[in-house]
Amino acid sequence: MISLEDALVVSGERVADCRDALDQEFTDIIGLAEENGFTRKEILVALSELTARELSALPDMPSLH
Repeated sequence: MISLEDALVVSGERVADCRDALDQEFTDIIGLAEENGFTRKEILVALSELTARELSALPDMPSLH
């Protein structure tokens, strides 16, 4: 079983690289949602729910509440 420390410790450099790789597409997704009439608050909640649902299926992800 994976330890809690191993599950939560990530490289700041890798996170920055990941963020840079996703930045334009993320901005595009927000723009698309706004073009479809959704507010930024609605987009925030929807993206949070989608992220939680997608990543919670990973076997090594801790459940944070």
